[in-house]
Amino acid sequence: MKTRIVAMWFLLLLAVQPLGTAFGQAADSLLTVSPAMLKRVDQDAEATLLRLYRQSPRAQALIARSFGVLVVPALHADGGILGVAYGSGVLIDALGDRSYYNVIGSPPGSVLGLNDKALILFFSTYESLRAFEATPGWVEGHNGSIQILDESSMANQRSPAIEPIGGFILSANGLASGLSLKGSLFIKVPIYLCTEEAAYCR
Repeated sequence: MKTRIVAMWFLLLLAVQPLGTAFGQAADSLLTVSPAMLKRVDQDAEATLLRLYRQSPRAQALIARSFGVLVVPALHADGGILGVAYGSGVLIDALGDRSYYNVIGSPPGSVLGLNDKALILFFSTYESLRAFEATPGWVEGHNGSIQILDESSMANQRSPAIEPIGGFILSANGLASGLSLKGSLFIKVPIYLCTEEAAYCR
């Protein structure tokens, strides 16, 4: 079952061209990227986190206690035949180490609602972070679940009960509610960091 799920999402990943080009050209099985391109990805992620922190001090407090955070600065929804939302981002662990991910999802009734929104996941346990990193294609609802939080859910309890993986969906107006990531696939991108002078480096 898992193989069929991953294969299906991988075909969708290939069909959504912006994901394939988000980190540069392929070199063998790796994606070749320049330091400048990774810097732009990192800067977008950091700007997204700052925007989240300004809008939600509660979210900032939860992330500060986490073992890692995955930031996808922008999700793009395809309301056509594919019916998916997709984006690219960076996972930053508590030591500052970074790895890069593509995400595609087709949660029922939520695809268009995810358009132009940022996604931020945080890992409240070390085990959940390592399991996520060790899974080449991590599927929400199959490999684990993501607890989507908003201001209301965080305010209802003095100390909210947080699942091993929590998440925020950030819009221009603040934290969105009523959206799902069920069935979303997170794929770690194998990165080859080239030099700016290399002919194949973008």
